[in-house]
Amino acid sequence: MADTRVPIQKRSIEKKQKILTAGFELFTEKGYYKTNTIEIAKRAGVSTGAVYSYFKDKREIYIASFENYLDNLSDRLFRELEKISPFNLSSFVDGWIAAYLELYANSGRTLGQLRMMIIDDEEIKHHFSASESKYFSKVIEILGENGIIHDNIHEKIYACCVLVDTLRQENSVFSHSELNFTVFKQQIKSAIIALLSN
Repeated sequence: MADTRVPIQKRSIEKKQKILTAGFELFTEKGYYKTNTIEIAKRAGVSTGAVYSYFKDKREIYIASFENYLDNLSDRLFRELEKISPFNLSSFVDGWIAAYLELYANSGRTLGQLRMMIIDDEEIKHHFSASESKYFSKVIEILGENGIIHDNIHEKIYACCVLVDTLRQENSVFSHSELNFTVFKQQIKSAIIALLSN
């Protein structure tokens, strides 16, 4: 098989983006295993040959499309966090939680599909583990720029990220009727502040 090409012209860039968009939609709707490149090409309005001129296989489309999705959300989240001024830990945590809940509110199905593939596919697992590490590093960078530096900061940020995502899941996926979401959110905020204050 010939090497895939990197598009340079506007039309080629747009064609590649159509393939990524179509792939992402199908992977989210049907899952990785029930999606094939013929369907991706059809939805994108391109030939199957065009798909293989930009991507070596379905896995590569999957990785690139989910990476685009997550990078877009992360970029928007960090833009919101960098607006917090003057900085204090309480306002940072409030901003982090609010932006995360808003941006990731409708991502439950998408993130669920990604988690299944991370369990099933070693290459996808390693790729998105590295992407997640970049996310943690950016949070650490913002905190460090504002004087919050600790031993074991990576582990603390990982724990904070788990707590914030648990809140997102409760808000948009699970919604346990016996939980008061406002109280739960305050408890998550207090736990994050405690982690980042020691």
